[in-house]
Amino acid sequence: MKLFLLTLALFFFLATPSFAADDKASKEIAKETPITKWIDAENRLLDTLPRGNQDVFFIFRNKHAVIRSINVVERDIKNAVKACGKENSDLKSPMNNRFKEWQNAVHPILTEAQNFLKQELKEQDAFHVSDYQYIMKLNDKAYEFSESKVEKTPVTTKEACEGLLNSMDMTEDKLVTLLQEVLLPEAVVRERVEQAEKAQKEAEEKAKKSKE
Repeated sequence: MKLFLLTLALFFFLATPSFAADDKASKEIAKETPITKWIDAENRLLDTLPRGNQDVFFIFRNKHAVIRSINVVERDIKNAVKACGKENSDLKSPMNNRFKEWQNAVHPILTEAQNFLKQELKEQDAFHVSDYQYIMKLNDKAYEFSESKVEKTPVTTKEACEGLLNSMDMTEDKLVTLLQEVLLPEAVVRERVEQAEKAQKEAEEKAKKSKE
């Protein structure tokens, strides 16, 4: 069975800035797009891999998606901070200062995660690194295509901007936690996934028996 996960929006729940969005993508699904090109290419690769190797590939792909999404979140927050400062002069200095602190907390571990992923890829033997890199380029293009269909406009009311300022503690903590997950070895991530699936299956079986 062909396996693929649409992780294009993996991180949007963390995009703290308030945006008014205009979604233009509803009629694109039937056309050949960067999304369909990525899915087709990924499925062709997966068809050549045993199930265990597929699982390894998904872990690395999701690590790539987390790193990319953190860069997107940072970009969106930066744009919102700039827009809020322009419209709310009294918030400009505290927002700029807090965002600089946010970057100083996130960037070091982001760099570490990027370097760790590169090293892990060199050491794994589940698939060819060149195949992975080709699929990730298509995945990035699919993500960019998806994003291009949503016009983001920061909401700059004082209430929304104060909400953004107050939320930076939460996003900083969540992003650092996610990056720490990226720094876990692939084998550890896979074991955690298997344990979670086993626990869920046992819970479902227990619930089924209790109804009998």
